[in-house]
Amino acid sequence: MRAILTVYRRELKAYFDTPIAAIFIAILVGLLSYFLFKGSLFFANERAEMRIFFQQMPLVLMVFAPVITMRLWADELRVGTAEILGSLPMRTRSVVLGKYLAALTVLGAALVCTLGVPIAIGQLGSPDWGPIIGGYLGSFLLGGFFIALGCWASSLSENQVISMLIGVFVGVVFTFILGPTLAGIVSGESATLARWIEGLSVLSHFGSIERGVLAMSDVVYFAAGTIFFLALNVFQVEWKRY
Repeated sequence: MRAILTVYRRELKAYFDTPIAAIFIAILVGLLSYFLFKGSLFFANERAEMRIFFQQMPLVLMVFAPVITMRLWADELRVGTAEILGSLPMRTRSVVLGKYLAALTVLGAALVCTLGVPIAIGQLGSPDWGPIIGGYLGSFLLGGFFIALGCWASSLSENQVISMLIGVFVGVVFTFILGPTLAGIVSGESATLARWIEGLSVLSHFGSIERGVLAMSDVVYFAAGTIFFLALNVFQVEWKRY
């Protein structure tokens, strides 16, 4: 635990000592607010809800999570400090978890900064708070999934841009290709296979949480996906070390 906290503090300090965290938070809040109030014609519809806000969350996090994680391992590989970390008396999984939790904290800070939106909506009308609470819970689970994916992608290359592009590409696969695209292709051959493929999609699991329906299968999906990519991250770092 001490090793995880040491890495966590180091990475979190690196985020907030540079404009990275502030820029990410500002863009995320601004972009989602734009989709809600301008893109969805919120005031014209006269509905006190945040459906559009959360519907855009997978697309936004799919891109921005790899952006905030691309430097976590790519920088270590580029300057050679990954070898120094490997020589320290701490397990690789502790380093991976410390870096992951630091990036997750930045995401959590960004989501907290958007709380002004539901507060304002509550002043304007009487929203259904169930979908809003579910949307925030789903956004955090979804963000944790994409951040774990981004951490793994960052460990694949010492080039930050390449790491980011890999993270975004795999995110597109889990969001769109494994969902409606591939399911639509095979639906004519096997409806069962189509449903199974759609069940691998981020959208199918986030959608139910965003509507305020918290199913254990959705929580397990995001938790299992997060653990899977963190395990890949550990394996990749260990493989590069030896």
